Amino acid sequence: MSLAMVVGIQLVVVGVVLFALTPAMRRRWPAADGFVALARIGTIVAGIAFVAIGLSGGQTPMSGTPNPVSDQVTSVDAGADLYQANCAACHGVDGNGGGPLSGTTAITPPSLKAHLAQHTDGDLYYWISNGLPGGMPAWSDKFSETDRWNLVNYLRSINGVGPSAQPSASASASAVSSASSSASSSASSSAASVAQGDRLAFLFPVGFAAFFSGWLVSGYRRSRHRATRASAGGRSLPTSTPSDSA
Repeated sequence: MSLAMVVGIQLVVVGVVLFALTPAMRRRWPAADGFVALARIGTIVAGIAFVAIGLSGGQTPMSGTPNPVSDQVTSVDAGADLYQANCAACHGVDGNGGGPLSGTTAITPPSLKAHLAQHTDGDLYYWISNGLPGGMPAWSDKFSETDRWNLVNYLRSINGVGPSAQPSASASASAVSSASSSASSSASSSAASVAQGDRLAFLFPVGFAAFFSGWLVSGYRRSRHRATRASAGGRSLPTSTPSDSA
């Protein structure tokens, strides 16, 4: 499940809770009804938007960027060598997942033959460059732009688009060992950022829940204080007697 999906679902839950509590809050704090209405509608709309983003195929800022490197055999072969040396340990030598390091990340690396058709070349280039929450590191510091586009062309080739790859014998022979060492070091360097992303997924709803709970408690205390003052004021009112009337 993507980060957008997690945040979206939590926002929708918060909005539903606000809807359920609306009658009680309206009776207790009628002056705050507008704020509550805005909060419940805003959280649900924002939650639905985040869920829609998570379900839309994960568009990126580079979704519309065309691939500047033509899918020639030389490009695909270069991408194949890069993949076997750096990516196969997690995504598998054939791209079907299940590499020797696939169990070391927070999210199991998926098959690269199952869903790539719904993403553009720009999407793939963006994810290769910047990584993904859950364990995939960013490769922009290690691979040149051409290298990353060659990888995109290779991924297309294993999905039946463009020429087939013919990786060099040396790259194929050292695929597992090279991929294991490279992916291991990359995974450890990205562990902190992945953990931060996981924590951020819960930061907003937890913070909102804390704020809203404090607001409810504060309102309850104010209402109790007003009720106590009103009760004390009622007891202190002078009462008339028949003799006073006379």
